Amino acid sequence: MKMGHVTELLSAYLDEQVGSGERARITTHLEACESCRAHLESLRKTVALLHTTEPVRAPEGFRARLRERIDAQPRRAPRTFGLPRLPWSWRTAAAALAVVMVGLFTVNLLRAQFPRVALQRARGPEVSVSTPPPPFPGPPAASVDRAARAPEVGAPAPYTPGEPALRRVIRTASVMLEVGDLDQTASRLTRIAEAAGGFIADSSFAQAGSTPEGTFVLRVPAPRFADVLAQVEELGHVQQRRISGQDVTEEYVDLQARIRNLERYEQRLLAFADRAAKVSDLLAIEQELARVRGEIEMLTGRARYLDRQVDLASIQVSAHEQAKASGGFWDFSGTLTKVQMAFLATIRQLLRAAETVVVAVSALVPVVVLAGLAWFVVRRVRVARGI
Repeated sequence: MKMGHVTELLSAYLDEQVGSGERARITTHLEACESCRAHLESLRKTVALLHTTEPVRAPEGFRARLRERIDAQPRRAPRTFGLPRLPWSWRTAAAALAVVMVGLFTVNLLRAQFPRVALQRARGPEVSVSTPPPPFPGPPAASVDRAARAPEVGAPAPYTPGEPALRRVIRTASVMLEVGDLDQTASRLTRIAEAAGGFIADSSFAQAGSTPEGTFVLRVPAPRFADVLAQVEELGHVQQRRISGQDVTEEYVDLQARIRNLERYEQRLLAFADRAAKVSDLLAIEQELARVRGEIEMLTGRARYLDRQVDLASIQVSAHEQAKASGGFWDFSGTLTKVQMAFLATIRQLLRAAETVVVAVSALVPVVVLAGLAWFVVRRVRVARGI
């Protein structure tokens, strides 16, 4: 290997701070390079001269004056990045935890004391899968005349192939309320239903002990379902609420298709009746016509029933008056129940927070392990290179 001048390595060579292989190469180079040998001799003379000189001592009182000047300079406060430095201790942590728990307990107690505030939500009703449809209604009386099969005014247009079917949902809801005055609630329910364009389909009253109860069934137009439900829930404290929606689009489309097929079959039977030559053939055709007409009327009645159920939503309201206090000016048991509910809610919230922290720490474990491995590898590499 051809080497140039090694003057930059001669200081380390003279102090014996190079490896054995590097030292052998430098020695071989020095034997052949007169310039590098002269530089090495110059370094040796300089080192020998430094060893023969006496050390220079600092003037008397230099250190004391330097210390005074350093102490006299103002010290810079450590940077806090705009955040105040708070004294940290176990007492501070305990106080912060106590403040958080007291705040949670107070919020839960207020929710138990004023439940209507906690029950506020969006007005839009949720739709869920409901129970099977109500019993099949009997076929309505109708004339066999073909003019009776004309579509009703205001009825939805029949489904035709290739067109998207309009979604048809039967909406129902049941609400249980605790009210102050049942008679006043009944009057307000009637006004709400009539103002929305509906009516009270059914109502009943009962006396359970000293607490009167009532059940009301409101039939209101489907577009006003959410508004009427929100007005009903404002009449008292909601104890139970259930909303369901039954999608009957597929059944309605199937009914319309079956009705069209039967009507075409009926038209063909009528054409056969006009060309019948025998009385027996005519009687058989008339019997088949009666059967087909009956089936058409039955399917038409089912379709009209679905129309009525879709157009008018049902809201069942079960209301009962608040129980009167047995005596005294303070319901201790009720207050104790509210405090217990608030305490349990606080414990559940703390457990959920602890679970969230554990999940977050578990998610960070792989990142911490990878960071530790990377730091270990970098440190070993730097040590190996002598950095």
